[in-house]
Amino acid sequence: MSDESLNRAGVAHDQNGRHDQHDQQAWYALMHGMLDGTLSDAERERFGALIAADEERAREFARAALLHDAMEREFSAAPIGRRTARNVMWIQRARRLAGAAVLMIAVGTLAYIGMRGSPANAAYVELARIAAAAPAGMRTYVIRAIAGDGRVPSKDGRRADPSVARGAGPQSGRGTGRPQPSIDDAVLNLGAAGCYVLTRTGDDGRSIITGSDGLRSWSIPDRGAVRVSSDLARFRGALPGEQHDLPFIDPKDGLDVLMRSYDIALGAAGEIDGRPVRSIVATRKAGIARGPKGVELWYDSETAIIVRMQLDRLPQAQGGPRAVTLDLLAESPLNPAFFTHELHHDADRQVINED
Repeated sequence: MSDESLNRAGVAHDQNGRHDQHDQQAWYALMHGMLDGTLSDAERERFGALIAADEERAREFARAALLHDAMEREFSAAPIGRRTARNVMWIQRARRLAGAAVLMIAVGTLAYIGMRGSPANAAYVELARIAAAAPAGMRTYVIRAIAGDGRVPSKDGRRADPSVARGAGPQSGRGTGRPQPSIDDAVLNLGAAGCYVLTRTGDDGRSIITGSDGLRSWSIPDRGAVRVSSDLARFRGALPGEQHDLPFIDPKDGLDVLMRSYDIALGAAGEIDGRPVRSIVATRKAGIARGPKGVELWYDSETAIIVRMQLDRLPQAQGGPRAVTLDLLAESPLNPAFFTHELHHDADRQVINED
């Protein structure tokens, strides 16, 4: 980037307090250079000064860093054929490593300038730090409905399984008249990006297990066929926040929504089960219709792993709980096979591919 471009990027605002066109073009070039790792030392220093002086740009960069990483994760999680899997695996790994490095650079930059910036900027620094966390093992959460019964009403008035609300075709639970298992006391296991297993068990002992191995999603009802799809969102409807654009099957998921649609601030520090934690409080902005009214995140002070999350005043158009919490129960070594459907049902079970 030329010295002239650097100077343009430093032009703060026009007479109305807005960034002018040339200023914006130079800023975008500088920001994308930061994300791509192509800036010189002088350009990085200039970039840090701009972020520290402009909260709007600090937020924009934090959102861009998350989006940049999400695109890398989406590429890595794209369905691939068995024959080509080995051929592209090294490409996926390289892109994931590059994406992680970019996000870590972004978080490091934000942390540096956040020390000199406003309290609001500091909250965005911490949110980006959570997004950059890369847990090596599996995390197990318990979900509790703290308001409402945790089930979703179907169109005919019966309680139905929200995890199949998006799809078409015959689904387990339809026409039986029996309530589906509540989200209350459900267990959520998280692995690598896009990998999860959600287990819900009803009062009668029946269970529904939904999940994804990062390449395919699946649903295992208590009886009937197992269903598999290349649409990774196909069976995610029961996850807290999924109906409101806040799915947290990975710490990065939904954080961009928080940055765009919520006012965020640092909350109090404390301890949960003897573990030092910090917190972030997010309040939905005026004029934003979707999503819970409030979101609170408690995360490990050192690792930035989410220890507890609470979603308050969830929209009730589709029923379900008014508020939910997710509490970290355990961390264990990662076993990728755990997130495949085969590990959770008998070998002779019928499997239907919905693609």
